[in-house]
Amino acid sequence: MANYIDDVADFLEDQGIGTVGTNLFIGRTIDSDDSSLPNNIVVLYETGGIEPSHYIPTKNPTFQVYVRNTDYALGRAKIEAVRTALHQTYGDTIGSTYFYTIFAQSEPGYIGRDEPDANGREEFSINFIAYTR
Repeated sequence: MANYIDDVADFLEDQGIGTVGTNLFIGRTIDSDDSSLPNNIVVLYETGGIEPSHYIPTKNPTFQVYVRNTDYALGRAKIEAVRTALHQTYGDTIGSTYFYTIFAQSEPGYIGRDEPDANGREEFSINFIAYTR
């Protein structure tokens, strides 16, 4: 059985956000100093969640979506596409997970430029909270 974050990644792939394992990853940022690896990526991170119900079998996981791109405008457009795809999801089964809701916890934010390397890639993130069973 897939984890909810795997289902979210597959859903984002279906929405044209990226391809899992190529430029859409779970839990790890790919360093692209190696020219065979992508500069422009989307990464999903599980970030815990809030206390689940004591009475019904539901969960309230949270997750972050990170976007890195060599072009600011393209990175901004990608993080907005992620927000559009996920925010205000109601009553949908995605993969093997039933999502009562998915909501953005904030608007997408600009983290800054990836300065430690010579690539100078732009970074963005957005956080979500889900209510699942």
